[in-house]
Amino acid sequence: MNYRSFGKTDLNVSELGLGCQSLGGGLYYRDDRESIRTLHQAFDFGVNFYDTSDHYSQGASEILIGRAFKGKRDKVVIATKAGTRYSRLGDLALRMRPLLRPMSRFFRPMKISLHLMRASQKHSDFSAEYLTNAVHRSLKRLRTDYLDIFQLHKPPTSTLEKGDFCETLEKLRGQGKIRYYGISCATVEDALICLRHPGISSVQVGISFLDQDAINKLLPVAREKKIAVIARNPRAQGHLTSTLSDIMAETYAENQKEVEDRINKAKKFQFLVNKDRTLAQAALQFVLRLDGVSTVLPRAINRQQLEETLGSFNAFPLTEEELNKIYSINS
Repeated sequence: MNYRSFGKTDLNVSELGLGCQSLGGGLYYRDDRESIRTLHQAFDFGVNFYDTSDHYSQGASEILIGRAFKGKRDKVVIATKAGTRYSRLGDLALRMRPLLRPMSRFFRPMKISLHLMRASQKHSDFSAEYLTNAVHRSLKRLRTDYLDIFQLHKPPTSTLEKGDFCETLEKLRGQGKIRYYGISCATVEDALICLRHPGISSVQVGISFLDQDAINKLLPVAREKKIAVIARNPRAQGHLTSTLSDIMAETYAENQKEVEDRINKAKKFQFLVNKDRTLAQAALQFVLRLDGVSTVLPRAINRQQLEETLGSFNAFPLTEEELNKIYSINS
């Protein structure tokens, strides 16, 4: 495993991190023992960067990370997020998932509708009171007295432009509860706004074959300002895998046409698959080689998925000819 400097901070992070959104399970899957084993295997390979959120599985993701790295806290870099809240109805529906999980196969055809229903019960809160309380709750779940990186979770553009949150985050940093803070951005344009605030240490955006805007628009500016860039969804939420068994795109799509358009676009990259490399591995190699990316965040719900991810380092490397074709598809 190679390690990279994290912007202008004193952190050194593994170039491959782990996105922990699926730890703690959801409507379709949950296996806490396997999640712990997956975290341990990633750590043994050299992964030291773990990205989570206070609302992933209603805090269960953070709890599992806290359990997995008890006694190893100083050997890992934990980045969590806050700012997403649910209505009472939405919270109640999420709490019912364990009861509905045995029947989850019947809900698969309704993924998009269920997502839109859940999204309608979700809202953002970046007030000083909420962010302060969120940090305290995350510290408890993670079994730690500090957060390496605390991120706002996809705040709206208007919130980023005002920057009122900086005072609260600076106060929490002064108290030693967070070491650094950043923003997990909804768009590349929002990430560029974040770079105006001098206290921000990192921005997180999606980068993949299907989402290349950040490569020319964000990475050069972030390098100049020495702001760390966390690249999430390198496999485009499952589109850039050999199967769609791990696909999350339906969960986040606005409609079925969006899903189908991205599936059709992803098919154009099948030329990268060979006996020594899967599509997912090619997708990771692509993002790992981008200048200015501090760490890449594939997700893994089990050790099998993690092993394919880790196999990217031994897979046949992308050639210059393949890279040129990748860029030409999006030109």
